[in-house]
Formats: sequence, structure tokens, C-alpha cells
Amino acid sequence: MSDKDTRNLLSSFDGHLNRRSLLQGLVAMGAGGTALMQFGEALAQATAEEVAQLTILSQPGIVPEILKDVTVPQFAKSYPKTSVVFEAASNAVAYPKMLAQRGNPVISGAMVNDLFAQRGLNDKMWDKFNPDFVPNAKNLPAGLTTPGGFGIPFHLSPWGIMYNPDKVEEPKSWTDLWDPKYKGRVSMWDAYYDAYIMAAVVTGKGPDVEAGIKAWEPHKANIGAWVNSPTAEEDLVSRGEVWLAPHWGSWTAMAKSQGKNVAFTIPKEGGVQWTGHMQVCTGFSPRVSELTQRYLNTWLSDECQLAWIERGFYSPASTKVQIPEAMKSNPAIMTAEDAVKKLVQPDFAKLAAAMPKLKGLIDRTLKS
Repeated sequence: MSDKDTRNLLSSFDGHLNRRSLLQGLVAMGAGGTALMQFGEALAQATAEEVAQLTILSQPGIVPEILKDVTVPQFAKSYPKTSVVFEAASNAVAYPKMLAQRGNPVISGAMVNDLFAQRGLNDKMWDKFNPDFVPNAKNLPAGLTTPGGFGIPFHLSPWGIMYNPDKVEEPKSWTDLWDPKYKGRVSMWDAYYDAYIMAAVVTGKGPDVEAGIKAWEPHKANIGAWVNSPTAEEDLVSRGEVWLAPHWGSWTAMAKSQGKNVAFTIPKEGGVQWTGHMQVCTGFSPRVSELTQRYLNTWLSDECQLAWIERGFYSPASTKVQIPEAMKSNPAIMTAEDAVKKLVQPDFAKLAAAMPKLKGLIDRTLKS
């Protein structure tokens, strides 16, 4: 075994300090080659009680706070020797790093959106869940699934239109974004395609992103800002620099609760179903994988599902948890059953494969 191989073996135990120390001791005594590799493989199969730490990818913002407050104490009751730490980052930032580290992975469980759920499946980044380790998944409604069959949904948000109520009346249709009086007053994304999906729907093309991009071309003068941050977009609308923005209901409601001057609506043609999915990552021992799944099961607990609603303004995935009466009038929150029935569900397998092509089409068609 080369020095590089030894370093790689040791680095794979960074999250398991006791086992790493044992390996370092063997290396110091001159162990190497097949003996060291076999011992490392034996340690990787160690009992669940010996897993010191799980590293979980989380969305940024309020989400890590909810997880630390609600789910970590639940998990600790059954597995007090295993700590849970979070890497908070957007999928766009975190996923390339995870892909680069796939030979020596760190993150064993991940929170991903629909696109990256499918992209990770294409890249063979996800393992399948064992239903015995995630019993709360039985409370999901029929029709609420993760693209490709890997992963489990845990919360949702409708994608509709965020607007500044002091500048515009509540939009009634997605075509309102094309009104000439809003020249330079609409912000758009080139990394998310929901606005183009709805543009295609209202022009009779179905949820076809390419058709939606082309439908926007005659109205591209209305695009006053291109954004890549939900918070930045909320600030633009709140300040009145732009007046309307295709956006997530939950993020809009959170911004409003923080005092920003924004409102949210789902136009008459409907909105897009945006779903958060939990994933168990490949490359870990069976024991680490099992504990990761048992931890992720807490995201579907009644306590966490209620926290998603009350603290994050997300829609619950579980059918067991009721939306509080005071929040039922909020258009950003709906039951999972209603989301499945009423919201558009794109073909994410097709979208994930076409991301570079779609980005190029947006650049040529709408930014030139």
C-alpha cells in the first residue's frame, strides 16, 4: 500500500475518531498493505453505537435551526453516542463538492430539490432507503414521490409569483408578467425553470421548458434583473427595484414574516410543485447508512412536520399533520394531497439531463 493509499484510508475515518486513532497506531507500528486495508474494512463495518458523527447536507436559512432544535434531540434519545452536524449550503454549491468527494465522501445524508434528486440518480450518488429505517414515510400521500424512485419527500412549497403589494395589484395570470407596463420590473432565474414551465402551460405547450423560454422572448424587455439568490430577489421586490418575481411560496412567506414588503399568489393557471427530498448517499458502511436513514426519519416526525409549517412556512409532506387554522389562508401553504392534485409536476429526469442546454438557450434567447 502506498503512502497515498494510507492517507486516503485514514481520511475516510475523519468522522470516526476512535477508529482513526487505531489505524494511525497501526501505521506508526509499520502495518501496511493488505493487513491495514483489511483492518480498515473491518472498522467500516463497526456497530452502530461506534459511529461518532453523521454529516448531513441542509438548505441554508431557517432550516438548520429547525433541524437542530427539533430533530437532533429526537435522534439523540435513541443514539446518544452519534452526533449530527450540518453542512448548510444550496444544492448548486454543495452538489459539485459532493460529486468531487464521491471517492471519499463526507456527507452521508442530503436535503435536495427535485432537479438534484434526479441529477444525483444519474450520477449514482444515492442509495435506496430501507423502509424499516424510515417508518414515518408511510404517512406520505399517494403520488408524492421523488424523481427516479430514490429518496423520500419531506416538505413542499408551491412556486408562484411574489410581488410588491404597494407597486402592483395581485397578479391573476402568469401572462400578467408580460404586461408592457412592467417593462424592467420583473426578475427571473436562469438556474430554475419553473417560470418557463408555467409560460409553456399558459401558451398551450404543456410543461415544456424550451417552449416556455421561447414564449418569454417577445417579452424579455420586462426582465429587469437576473437573480441567483432567493434572499436577494426578496430584497429587490421589497425595495421596489423590481415589482414581480416568480418565486417559492415558503421563501416569500418567510420574508414577509421578517418584515419585507412582499406578497405571494398562485395564478389561476396554477403553480409548480417544488419538493424537498431526503437522500442517503453512497460510499458509506452499512451501519453509517442505517443511522443516516434513522436520523432522516425524524424529518417526517409529527414534531418536525409541524415545525416546517410554523417556522419555515413549508407545506407538510405527511398526511398526519394538520395545517394550523391560523395559517390555512396563507397561499404558500397547502396539504400534500392538494399539492399533488393542483400543482404542475414537471419531468425532472428530462430537465436534469438538459440543464446545460437550457442555460444556453436562456442566455441566447433572453439575455442577448
